[in-house]
Amino acid sequence: MLPTSALSFAAYSLRHLFLNNIDELDDVNNIRIGNPADNIKDLDDAEENALNLFFYNVSYDGYPADGSSDDPFYVRLYCLITAIGHKTKEPESPGPGERDVSKGENELRMIGEVMRILHQQPLLAVDDEQGEQVAMLQVVPHTLNLDNLNHIWSTQNEISYRLSVAYEMALAPVPRNTRVERSPLVGDPQMLSWGDTARAAGHDRDGIIDLRPRVESVEVDTAADDWMPHIAIMETLADDSTRLHYIHPVDGDTDVALDIVIAGKAGSTLRLVWKLWRRKTDNSIVAWQQDIADVELPADKTLAAAADDFSPARIDPADIDARIVFHARLPAEVGAVDTKSWQAVLSAVREWSHPDPADPDITRVTPIRSNTVLLYGVGP
Repeated sequence: MLPTSALSFAAYSLRHLFLNNIDELDDVNNIRIGNPADNIKDLDDAEENALNLFFYNVSYDGYPADGSSDDPFYVRLYCLITAIGHKTKEPESPGPGERDVSKGENELRMIGEVMRILHQQPLLAVDDEQGEQVAMLQVVPHTLNLDNLNHIWSTQNEISYRLSVAYEMALAPVPRNTRVERSPLVGDPQMLSWGDTARAAGHDRDGIIDLRPRVESVEVDTAADDWMPHIAIMETLADDSTRLHYIHPVDGDTDVALDIVIAGKAGSTLRLVWKLWRRKTDNSIVAWQQDIADVELPADKTLAAAADDFSPARIDPADIDARIVFHARLPAEVGAVDTKSWQAVLSAVREWSHPDPADPDITRVTPIRSNTVLLYGVGP
């Protein structure tokens, strides 16, 4: 028996993504993988709505500059998704009768569902035989002009053209079962992700290069009316020493109080809010959920008054004062049984009351957010 590859696994994942999300396609046999000439006649005879996935091209994407001779190379897959519709009936609206739904209309409906699903879930995970993720494929539309479409369909014997859309899937690793350790991925906080930074055997994990941003001493300028708070995550080590982070993994129990240091103006009140991204065990994506209120009490975090030996506007990693340490708790969805991996972004928000520039008699309230910190991990 031939071994599975990232290419076949991608096709399998795409097939089951449609099976699980298109109600009309409740039989895996109604979603075929192969060229249209081999499959469309059988699907036509079945008299059921169906899809055909035709992977018509594989292109070499090159070799990563930071790779080694043991690392995989990467390819792009191009898939033509064809709808095979059949005439059905549905209730007339309005009215008690039924109306005919033509083959062409059902094909339009299925192609619409395909495009909706791949727009909402554009990422497909590639797992190894132990179920561990080794790559993530991005699925994006690939526009084919009429000449390219005619060229593809002219190779399918006497099969006439059916409504189709094309997609590109990238990047698939070959061989599939080789895990590659990469440095962190950096981006906008709305789409921030963090790569697995584990080193291969024989490499020092605590080398001279620290890939995470270092928390330096911070002094918030609270003289300005629109001052912005500053936060960081505090980690307590086994020897009771502490360390501050802007990015930090969470291992084990996620239902615990987290230590957060907050700097700002003495006596001001802030609230902590989360943004959460999850990948579920079925590899579907729950996109960023915004403005999740932190549940750790008290909800209002009030900064202490200044003293001769203390400034609430200052964070000093070498001397962390307990008066700027507050508690937060990860959103409950992080610990859901269907969570495979997650990322949570935390920020502190204060309300700034100020006169309306256009009308000084009107008072406006503007929320001002701090910097963000990122926590990430895997499901239970």
